[in-house]
Amino acid sequence: MQILPTPWLAGALLALMPVGLIVMALPGVRATRQSALTTRNRVRWTAVFTLMLALAADLFFALGARNSLLLINIPLSVLHFDFPLSIMVDPLTLILASLVSFVLVMIAQYSVAYLDGDPQQARFFRLLSFTGGFFLLTVISGNIGLFTLAIIAVGFSVNRLLRFYGDRPKAIMAAHKKSLFTRTADLCLVAATLLIGHSVGSLQFVAIRSFVEQAGSIPMSLQVAAWLIVAAVFLKSAHFPAHGWLIQVMEAPTPVSALMHAGIVYSGAIVALRTSALLIRVPDALLLLGLAGLTTVMIASLVMTTQTSIKSMLAWSTTAQLGFMSLELGLGLFPLALLHLVGHSLYKAHAFLSSGSITDQLRQVPAGAKKKASFPVWIMATVLGLLISAGGAWLFGENPLVEPAWIALVLIIAAAISQILIKGFLFNSAVDRIVSVLVAVAMGLIYLVLHTLFVWGFSADLTSAMPVVSGAYMVLVGLTAVGFLFLSFMQGPGHMVLPKKVQWALFTYLYNGLYTDYWVEQFSHRFWSERVSVKLPRKNLAVESLQSVARNQESMTMKEVTSE
Repeated sequence: MQILPTPWLAGALLALMPVGLIVMALPGVRATRQSALTTRNRVRWTAVFTLMLALAADLFFALGARNSLLLINIPLSVLHFDFPLSIMVDPLTLILASLVSFVLVMIAQYSVAYLDGDPQQARFFRLLSFTGGFFLLTVISGNIGLFTLAIIAVGFSVNRLLRFYGDRPKAIMAAHKKSLFTRTADLCLVAATLLIGHSVGSLQFVAIRSFVEQAGSIPMSLQVAAWLIVAAVFLKSAHFPAHGWLIQVMEAPTPVSALMHAGIVYSGAIVALRTSALLIRVPDALLLLGLAGLTTVMIASLVMTTQTSIKSMLAWSTTAQLGFMSLELGLGLFPLALLHLVGHSLYKAHAFLSSGSITDQLRQVPAGAKKKASFPVWIMATVLGLLISAGGAWLFGENPLVEPAWIALVLIIAAAISQILIKGFLFNSAVDRIVSVLVAVAMGLIYLVLHTLFVWGFSADLTSAMPVVSGAYMVLVGLTAVGFLFLSFMQGPGHMVLPKKVQWALFTYLYNGLYTDYWVEQFSHRFWSERVSVKLPRKNLAVESLQSVARNQESMTMKEVTSE
């Protein structure tokens, strides 16, 4: 006789995950060695237990425990709808809960050695436990109201982590700038929650989806709610020009940077995925999000290539990838955005936690690394990348010429694998070049296989509808194609065709992030009294950046001469 688990068992296990971390963070801590040992062990093992709960929930879900869990329904008679404390049980919740709990375990384990001996490490682990618990609550929330409350709590908790070193002015200012944008995003989510509750009569994600899929036309209140959600995604995901705080979180401890870049900044993408059925019915809002994402990708990708600091380069890379996710959301590629979120979260957590060893790896310069891609090499790699990507789509039974969403997917994959081909074609050996082509083909196929699996596994949780293929949608697809080709060209032979003066001027502006954060910081000074001790004008910043690069290049040259 087959024994099936209780239908609500997976939901109960998910509900215990944030509760355990939050409860373990409640006891007070002191700046003593014993308190540090007790707190860090308590938080670390609670994180491990949380991961085990996530894996157990995955198992019981596969065995049939698939009912969502409603803990309590709080009536709000004044607002004419209820506030439910509910847990969503679906594949989207399970993969995000497993991802977040795994990243938390890695960060907690890393933090033990990283902060060993710090007199405030007990306070750090307490804040880490609070932040991780509330962020897990956003991931498993079954309604937009609970999601909003949880993400507000995450914001307050993570601000304490960002200001962990209170004697660092840049860390303080980064936390203040983050507060400006994330608190505004929270207000957008609160307003969207009230509008959704008033229009739908429920805050549950399932009820929102059912309502918008059955409605012939979307009420104006829900259209406004969709625009507010898009605004919240823009601000939460640090899109240009609201990105400066994400770059400056490097002043916080490395585990905090990893937590931000590998988890918390994805809250905007998560709420967009949860409300995808609503956003798809307001295509103009999605298209604007996609355009903002494309702009962020373009600028952040170029700025990233000018950075001389490993962590700064990683931070700009995160900004670019967040823009990339918003572009995918704007194009209606929701399963692809989820795949991107999972892959980039794991990569970025590893990148930050291992950033100290990257400089040792960079000292070993591979053969052919100093070569620059010529224009013919770039053309050949780009065309071959498009052929491989389009051929893979055809192999999977899709016709990119008929389905506009697949046009964008083919372009995204082609841009990725063309970079592999460009680097491979720089080798002198024919065998190495053939291997690079085989690697590019394999990566393209793996990407398409993963995308197909995510479509199969998560489309039911996101939306069954596709965006309206309008003229504006095709314009966004065209801009995506042109933008990615431009980036590929500039990162290859493009910079060599520019005059030296133009190169240095462009480098200076890109190195300083186009100076947009300068104005954001000046605006932030109106709200907080912390000021940088030496206040440099914009021209001095440019000179300083050039001098810094010159010193780095001179140092590298001396090292090469010494080694020879």
